[in-house]
Order: sequence, then C-alpha cells, then structure tokens
Amino acid sequence: MRRQLRRRMVSLAAGEMVSVVVFFVVFFVLAGVSPTAANVSGFLLTAVMLLQGSGYWLGQHRRLGGHRGALAIVVRVLRVLAPVNVALIAIGVVPIVVEAQSGALGRFWLGAALWVLAVAEYINYFHVQLAYGRRADRAWILRNRRLRRSHLSRDLSRLRSAEPVVDRALPR
Repeated sequence: MRRQLRRRMVSLAAGEMVSVVVFFVVFFVLAGVSPTAANVSGFLLTAVMLLQGSGYWLGQHRRLGGHRGALAIVVRVLRVLAPVNVALIAIGVVPIVVEAQSGALGRFWLGAALWVLAVAEYINYFHVQLAYGRRADRAWILRNRRLRRSHLSRDLSRLRSAEPVVDRALPR
C-alpha cells in the first residue's frame, strides 16, 4: 500500500511539472500564441501554482519514504507562499484586464484562461480539492454532500495547531 502511495505521489508531482512544460510548448511554440503581457502573466501564474503543487507531492513522497521532516519543511514554505500567491493572482489579472480593454481577443484569451486555471489550482491546493479522478473520491462527495478539504489545507491546519504534520496516514 505504501509503495502504491509513493508511486502516486511521484506521478502527481511529475504530472504537475510536465504540465508546465507542455503548456509552454503547446501554446507558445506549437500554436504560436503571441507572448503578450497577459498571456505570459497567465502562464507564469499557472506555472508557479503547478510547481508548488509538485513540491508538495514530492514532500509527501519523501515523508512516505521515511524522511519525516521533509513534508513539514514543504508545508512551512507553502504557508509563507500562500499570501504571496494571492497577491500574485491579484497582480496577474492587471495585464489581462489592460489587454482586454484593447479589444483584441487574440492578445489576452490564453492569459485569461491560464489565470482562471491558476486560481483553480490555488483553491485546489490551499483550500478544497477540486479534482476527483478516483471513484472513492466521488463516492465520498456523494456521501458527504460537500467538497473535501485539500491535503495541503489539512496539513496547514495541523501546522497552525502545532500537531505534527508528518505523523499521520495520507488520506485517500
């Protein structure tokens, strides 16, 4: 079971990292979307959120491998980055709004879409879990009639209450 969880953590971490590269290549190289301030801003915000998520899953992987302090360090870093993320998201919308006012959809559509994705990733990691790819997760939602708190959100709560972040089994 622990081995499966470790593989899942690596898969989640790698998926987040690969997504950053794939988004860049697909949008800016293959599709030739213009690198306007709005588009670059949306991409960078999404990349920051995905890389933070990747770091969290790598911390979980290290914890499952017996490195008990690794996750606590990652959670402390992410606790500091949480308000920074909110500020970045607020600032990141400015170039999108400015370019939207110019009226040229081609100059900001990707940036706006990626900004929305960055906001969703922030919520997914720091507040409630938005992705439910496993049948057990969907059953939990139907049974409890609410979204599940994210793993990171629970770890941040444990950190605030001085409970050990690492002495627990990883929930589904």
